[in-house]
Amino acid sequence: MHTHKEVFLTRRYELDTDHLLRVQCICNYMEEAAGAHADALGVGLSRLLEDNLTWALAKMRLILHRRPGPGENITVVTWPVSVERVQFRRDFILYDSRDAILATAVTQWVVMGTQSRRLERFPFYIAELQPEDPPLAQENGDIRIPVADDSGPTGYPVGLSFPVRLADIDQNRHVNNGRYIDFSLEAADRAGASGDLCQIDIIFRAEGLRGDVIAVKTAPEADCPGSFIHGLFRESDERELARARTVFCRP
Repeated sequence: MHTHKEVFLTRRYELDTDHLLRVQCICNYMEEAAGAHADALGVGLSRLLEDNLTWALAKMRLILHRRPGPGENITVVTWPVSVERVQFRRDFILYDSRDAILATAVTQWVVMGTQSRRLERFPFYIAELQPEDPPLAQENGDIRIPVADDSGPTGYPVGLSFPVRLADIDQNRHVNNGRYIDFSLEAADRAGASGDLCQIDIIFRAEGLRGDVIAVKTAPEADCPGSFIHGLFRESDERELARARTVFCRP
């Protein structure tokens, strides 16, 4: 019960201009598998809603070895790693039909009050899920992203703005985490990113809501060729909603 496996078939409408599966769709597969596993463990969204709670993604590191094309069967394997006071680590490995690893991911989840919109401590039925000696998809699960220095000539040379639409809002009534990834990748492209995306880290700091305008400020990461830091801010009060790092490797 502590490991869950789910198979997805890639569809042509999920592809980008390179005829490869969009990164947001990869994240959607992981979220779908995580939700199904949570249901099987008795900690799914319907159970949390009974206590006026909901799951929310707090951090993610996705390392991509290969993005699949159309008509491929993708197996997502996921399992809980650790349960702390307010953070639940869940890992993922994605395989192709030949059992080659496509991607690995580390995620940190929190629970949020549906009325208070604040982080809450885990109820007992989540706290009891701590597994013994679980495997790790990535050895380092500590996800940190520096703040880009916007005071110098290389600080935040690219800025974009995205009005939040109804289509950007998910079942938690805030901007879906995948949309922040889309915004960051759009900004990286404008900043001159080249090659294949091989890693994306993201930390969610506050909720974006319908009607907000999200400004994405992007700068190259110092001393890290091919890496960009993205600050995603709400324009009305300049609050940072998320921070991301995108890393591109030479093809």
